[in-house]
Amino acid sequence: MLEGEELMGSLSRVKRVKDFSELDIEMLVTGECVALIVEGYYSAVDSDRLAANVLKSKRVENYTHEVSDEGRLEEKYFGVDRLGVPFNGLYKAKAGDGKREHYYQQAKQSIQYLRGLASPALTPIDRLRLELDERMSFGATVASFEGQKMLAGIVRITRSDLSYLSAEQPHFDALPEQFARLDAQLAANVYLKVPDKGGELELWDVPPLGPLTTVPADWRSELPPSLRIKPLKGDMVLFNCRRPHAICEFEGEDRITAQMFMGYCSGQPLQMWN
Repeated sequence: MLEGEELMGSLSRVKRVKDFSELDIEMLVTGECVALIVEGYYSAVDSDRLAANVLKSKRVENYTHEVSDEGRLEEKYFGVDRLGVPFNGLYKAKAGDGKREHYYQQAKQSIQYLRGLASPALTPIDRLRLELDERMSFGATVASFEGQKMLAGIVRITRSDLSYLSAEQPHFDALPEQFARLDAQLAANVYLKVPDKGGELELWDVPPLGPLTTVPADWRSELPPSLRIKPLKGDMVLFNCRRPHAICEFEGEDRITAQMFMGYCSGQPLQMWN
């Protein structure tokens, strides 16, 4: 759902469908649309089961981000927890410190663990992986970076009492070219649990940014008005994550999503990872 004045002039840039096609993916890549909403992609029953099992899991950890504070790099927590290790926290890992090696070692186990939590259903990410491979002309595959197979599919839990931390400033996601050169980077979010009030996905309709782009501390004040998407439980939203985006503050229960990145290169299979 788009709300308020942001609905005007933005509706044509957000496509709402019951199912997706290769053309829909290409529209995200070319910028013909800003976001694709696939309604009811994952059933309410399966969403409830997976969300409940994630909340009970002892493997949930804080999702910290490396930020620069007066020239010093620090790990900061913005009120989001995760199930599965994201690769974007390891871009600057030093050779020999074991961090990226640990990521590669746990990738297969993390995929299998999430499958166990979703059983007897497929995980939403497994379903998406299969359908992308079937529908894209060149297929889709779990990415291999540095000669190692990646993790594809994590779950993120945004805590309601700390949701204001994620809402303060937008961010963008762009894989450094040392791992792969991409024409576009997309993100898929499947909503397993959504708050009644707030928690919208906030997007800015500006050109996608490159991996080396630096942004100002108060980026929000320099961007044009945003558009907001209010997904329902089970919906999937796909968008070009090299555009600025954020999660709006919300109240009530925590917000839970399954998430995956997709790297697009013309004439090649989609690459999938986290």
